[in-house]
Amino acid sequence: MANAESGALGQRSAAELSDLLVRREVSAVDLVDDFLESHERLNPQINAIVAIDPQVAYSQARDSDSRTARRQRLGPLDGIPVTVKDNIFVAGFRATWGSKIYADFRPSSDDVCIARLRATGTNLFAKTNTPEFALAAYTDNLLFGATRNPWNLQLTPGGSSGGAVSALAAGLGPLAVGTDAGGSIRRPSSYAGVVGFRPSTGRIPKVFGFPAIAHDFQVIAPAARTVDDAYLLFRAMTGSDRRDQASLCFSDTPLPEHLPNTALPPSRIHCLFGIGEAPVDRDIRESVQAAAQIFASLGHFVEEVQTPYDLSEVERIWSTLSTAGLARIVAPHSNWRSLVHPGTKTLAERGMTVSTEEYINTLDSVQQLRSRLAMYFESADFLLMPTSASLPWALGEPCPSQINGREAGPRAAAIFATFVNAAALPAISLPVAPSSYGLPIGMQIVGPFGADLAVFRLAKLFEESSPWIDRFRDTVTSTEITNTSLRR
Repeated sequence: MANAESGALGQRSAAELSDLLVRREVSAVDLVDDFLESHERLNPQINAIVAIDPQVAYSQARDSDSRTARRQRLGPLDGIPVTVKDNIFVAGFRATWGSKIYADFRPSSDDVCIARLRATGTNLFAKTNTPEFALAAYTDNLLFGATRNPWNLQLTPGGSSGGAVSALAAGLGPLAVGTDAGGSIRRPSSYAGVVGFRPSTGRIPKVFGFPAIAHDFQVIAPAARTVDDAYLLFRAMTGSDRRDQASLCFSDTPLPEHLPNTALPPSRIHCLFGIGEAPVDRDIRESVQAAAQIFASLGHFVEEVQTPYDLSEVERIWSTLSTAGLARIVAPHSNWRSLVHPGTKTLAERGMTVSTEEYINTLDSVQQLRSRLAMYFESADFLLMPTSASLPWALGEPCPSQINGREAGPRAAAIFATFVNAAALPAISLPVAPSSYGLPIGMQIVGPFGADLAVFRLAKLFEESSPWIDRFRDTVTSTEITNTSLRR
């Protein structure tokens, strides 16, 4: 490998790798060599990647190197490996959605985001694990088994984009495309110490893909190890498409090629560190409170506030839409009960009892929530809060049994996440100071609808003021993942 130790390139940011490619200090083929070596060594331990095609990888890399030699690179992502979650359509690859029902399904078309990434020259050759129908808060399924958290192999990376974030944290590529329907990129990112962004609904158009389960809650969601990298991936997939009317409402496109370096004006940042009596891990609360004070020290107006949404209402909305949506997915398959996970069976059967009246009333509630939060952001520029109420929990368990010493239910860790999807808002999860025993903690920044660029800019400001990349590299760049090298 040119100018790189085995596995070392996988720890570089996409921006760094792009510079190396431009200067021809490494080649796109070198990046594939590094990726495949790391995959062979590490993926059997974490089970993040469930499909990979080396032949495609090398073919795309040679094409990229040829463009570089001709000084015709297609952009900063040309030649950069990008993993894709297994519920997104990539022509030539299976899209199983983590279910035996779709075990042999191969889409004939790329979804729009994938077609756009191809147009920028990214190297798309690996799919990442997801729970069945991308619904669970932990990543496990009957097809591929459980994905492990590279920070501690006895813990889950969460779900449903658990494979995507575990690959990032282990150095299996610098960029990952996931999805987020109820926190599916943000919560796993918090558990794996990476950056995950949920765009405003419609920012990244969707045309070809599996049917929606939870109304329009799910969006294509980029993840990376730095804010700048996440933005590069996000920007490459954005832009209107007439086949997706939700993508036509943004007036600030095209977005700038890079995040602006100009200073942000003082912002009104409302902070939420807990919700009523719901438990929040003490380390998480303290870490996010300390992060809020960093913003205050930078001249922003930071104020702790009451919850601007009704948690019970959000949970009712999520339960009704997701279970009814799941029911319509499985119903056409007469033998579905014998193919799905028992937990999926329970949810689908609940969905089959949802009446038309209940479903329509729930859609009305969604619209009311969106209106209320749109008005809320008249008096605030951003909401700042934990990404998850809990740290990552034991592998094999569907949710943490306890949070901060108190018994926790199935949705207890998600109290800060799902309202964002219901309200169609942009939100980013980024690492803050880790727990007292070294596990990652994520902080979430939420903005008003359409303020995706502003959310990224505030996140970058925090990253520059409190960098975490060296801590990440010191923790997960060992030549072999072992229990002794991981933090407990």
